[in-house]
Amino acid sequence: MNPTRTHTIPTAAARVVDRTALRQFTEGMVALPTLPLVASRLLEAVKPPQASATEIGRILSLDPALTARTLRLANSEFYGFPRRVGSVDLAVVVLGANPIRDLALSASVFRTIGEADALMEDVWRHSLAAGVAARILADRTHYRLESEAYAAGLLHDIGTVVLRQTDPARFQAVIAMVRDQGETIEEAERGLFGSCHAEVGAWLAERWGLPADLVEAIACHHRPETARRNPELAQLVHVATSLAERAGFAWPRGVARRPIAPSAFEVVDADERKREALLETLVGDVVRETEREQELFAEFRGSQED
Repeated sequence: MNPTRTHTIPTAAARVVDRTALRQFTEGMVALPTLPLVASRLLEAVKPPQASATEIGRILSLDPALTARTLRLANSEFYGFPRRVGSVDLAVVVLGANPIRDLALSASVFRTIGEADALMEDVWRHSLAAGVAARILADRTHYRLESEAYAAGLLHDIGTVVLRQTDPARFQAVIAMVRDQGETIEEAERGLFGSCHAEVGAWLAERWGLPADLVEAIACHHRPETARRNPELAQLVHVATSLAERAGFAWPRGVARRPIAPSAFEVVDADERKREALLETLVGDVVRETEREQELFAEFRGSQED
């Protein structure tokens, strides 16, 4: 162990935050912003396989900032539309209902992360890459709703925000335990907080009134074998987080990559001999699509900050 490490690890007696108090904090949302109304409506709109441009436009119109960003992106050099786009409905048609829904959802979720320091930027990049990877895997496995897979991947680590907000110093100690002592992130979180980010994220998702399948995928993304309502979605997200790590978007940084649960691997390819090779071929797709998503997201947010 490095004697110069600056994060002090609490003793076992001092470690655990009362789990009931942690859940009350999460459900009460005392210090965290609530999920924007538009994000909630967009998550409801993932149910149809193909989103209606009219419905997505109507939802975006509830938020003037998202409306302005949608119009600006539709008129940007990214798309080069030959005439000016002046209405949000036409903008959604130009951009595509599903892509603009994912961008608007990403922007709404980004608001919940709060102060964009280096640590939260890493969480954000990993979450975005996991959403992209889940969408790629959903397409490959013919999962019924690619946008639902993207949303689950994007939101899978939202509990991390709560834990850090609850006690930033204790959260830094969690990261130190993972890096210096080789514990998994869940082991370290349970030791110091009495719960882990997956469970806390599911509490938060319930508090927000998100669809039950998304709540379960968040809760089970490290242990997909425990999912009962929609095991396939939890499996996709579990594999997607590993794909995001392989693509260079790991969280936390600098720790060994954890193995993929065998049961989750089956959803990607039934042939065990082909799975690792298949994932390696998908890494390039995740890198390219995540980088493009980041470019579009930066263009979408532009100079208008929330």
